[in-house]
Formats: sequence, structure tokens, C-alpha cells
Amino acid sequence: MAKLVRIMWVPVLLAVFYTGWIFWQRHSGAQPALVERDPMAAYGKSVKILQFYGPREIAPDGKALVCYGVVNAAAVRLDPPVERVWPAVSRCFEVHPAQSTRYTLTAEGTEHTRVSASIDIAVKR
Repeated sequence: MAKLVRIMWVPVLLAVFYTGWIFWQRHSGAQPALVERDPMAAYGKSVKILQFYGPREIAPDGKALVCYGVVNAAAVRLDPPVERVWPAVSRCFEVHPAQSTRYTLTAEGTEHTRVSASIDIAVKR
């Protein structure tokens, strides 16, 4: 038993020193300050369409999932208007085209700048 006690004092001493060092690091002010960052700052100030996509083809009487994402937009419009849309970084909705259709997403910025993107969804016959 005495031999075990002599062997165990080294790891116990290391654990005590390690715990004390961690405590000192956390409470001594040595930790770097956290910086709050705006995740949208990387996109600048201009309006951008990040994504606008859907399937290229669907079956007759089928449905398609169309997704879009915009930044710095004050308003968003979809032509033809099949679903209400609004500025969002990521949003999806269903469409049920009866025939092949071109969908155009237009995003308008606060300075009245506009960007557009289009996708075509073909209905297989």
C-alpha cells in the first residue's frame, strides 16, 4: 500500500497543478476578448441573390421545391407569382406548374438597385 501511495503522488500533483493553471487562465484576464461579428458583413452592402434553384424537370401533375436566398434586400418578387416571397437568407416553397415555366426572382435593395435570377422547370410529357 505504501508503494502505491508513493507512485500516485506524481499524477495527483500534476492534476492539482493543471487545475490551478486552468483556473488562473480563466480568471486572470489572460483570455482573449470575444469579438462579435456580423455574419452578413462578408456580403457587403449591395443586394445579392445567394441562391435560386429548383429541379430542371418534373412529371406531369408533379410538384417542385424551389429555393432562394437573398441578402441586403428590402423586397423580393417572384414572377409568375405562385407564392408569397420575402427577403430571407434561405427559404423554399412548392410550385405545381401545369406546363414548362420560367420563374424569375427579383430582389430590390434599399438604394433601389435590383438583381434578378431565373430558373426553368420543364414538365415532362
